[in-house]
Amino acid sequence: MGIAYNGKRGNPPDAPFFFLDLGSGEPPEALIFAAGLCSEREDGADLEAWRYAISLARDFFRVKGAAIRVSDYRRMLQGICLHVHRHLASEGKGAGVDLLLVAADTSRLYGVRSGGGALFLFRQGEAMEVLAPGAGAGALLGMPGGEDVETGEAPLQPGDMVVLCGTSASAVMGTRDITLILRRASDPAKAALFLSAIADRKGAESPYAALVWEVPNLRGAAMLTGEEPEEPRVMEEEPPSVEGGEAPEDAGEVSHADQAKRQWLSKWRRRKE
Repeated sequence: MGIAYNGKRGNPPDAPFFFLDLGSGEPPEALIFAAGLCSEREDGADLEAWRYAISLARDFFRVKGAAIRVSDYRRMLQGICLHVHRHLASEGKGAGVDLLLVAADTSRLYGVRSGGGALFLFRQGEAMEVLAPGAGAGALLGMPGGEDVETGEAPLQPGDMVVLCGTSASAVMGTRDITLILRRASDPAKAALFLSAIADRKGAESPYAALVWEVPNLRGAAMLTGEEPEEPRVMEEEPPSVEGGEAPEDAGEVSHADQAKRQWLSKWRRRKE
């Protein structure tokens, strides 16, 4: 996870974002990641409002976590967003806070937003918009019937990069910027540094926030290649993830599945370089 945030404060709840690693992707439809960005301004009223908003959204996922089972994650995120704004209104903590929420399982990314912010997916050298910059639904509260939120979703593959941009960053960053940044820096931490530098050069208001997340390979390289071992055997542990590196060789002959895993890892590393 890479974080581009040039504000004066540190981690949540003092920063206008949160991100959570929710589990191992078992069963496959279980959520593995959740994150949120909130607009940040310097006056005290808005500061208290976004802290409250981020706290409400983060605490929902911290309590529910990977145990969440719903048929429509977009509707779930939409409900959380509306719940946050209604609580803000009931507590008198301000109106019109921009909020971007994201959740992902092993195969799909879901996002909702109220107001500004943008969500991008980067795959095989190209970025695409999941929630486009500058096309937000506007302030939810203080508007007659204004409780609409915009939703989006996209399929995921291991190695994809997901980029969440807050209101200030999305005002100056587009698909071309994200494409150029991630082509030059495929590591999330490096990508965050590039994003921060380019957004600052393009005049992003300070402070601003952005998150860069790489979709992990949680199901094992052999499964992703579609290869099956010639002689099935009981696995006491799941195959190691890409980040975990290769498992040590057994004293006996290397299985077909191990060979397939190594071939996939080699292709994956060459693609990243």
